[in-house]
Amino acid sequence: MTTRLDVLVIGAGQAGLATAYHLQGHGLRFQVLEAGQRPVGAWPQHYASLKLFSPARHASLPGWPFSGDPERYPTRNEVVAYLEAYAAHFQFPIVTGAEVAQVLPDGEEFRVLSADGRIFCARAVVAATGTFRRPFMPEVPGRETFGGKCCTRWRTRNRRPSWGSGCWWWARETRRCRSRWN
Repeated sequence: MTTRLDVLVIGAGQAGLATAYHLQGHGLRFQVLEAGQRPVGAWPQHYASLKLFSPARHASLPGWPFSGDPERYPTRNEVVAYLEAYAAHFQFPIVTGAEVAQVLPDGEEFRVLSADGRIFCARAVVAATGTFRRPFMPEVPGRETFGGKCCTRWRTRNRRPSWGSGCWWWARETRRCRSRWN
């Protein structure tokens, strides 16, 4: 069975959920496809001690603020809980477990094929997938001769066991890049 929509949003992280909020506000027929089992994007895969680098008041999605002190820096688990509650509060039409395999132009619409064979058709597609599943590891002088491991935050959820073990960490984040030798 093919589902025909005005808009199909791929990804249910912050960008996908904020997009869903505005699509719903305009009365458009849409669905959000999320590869994971929950509408939280990649947040559960981030390392356990992660905190946002900006206060909660700047991290809220449209229409619903983070609860609690707006000047605090929410943790990974608080962001996950907020995203799940946000999606439930607005009752967005989210299809979880729907990993997108292909997006194909088809006349005046797009055919979106999921990895499990489902087909979705929409007049517009919004890619809100982020970069978490395909991490970037830069070429750094000396990397080829480094005797330790090169790690990204994508590879692990807890950095602590590798501290002091000769691991080079790379994290590409909003508007800045950080690296650290341990």
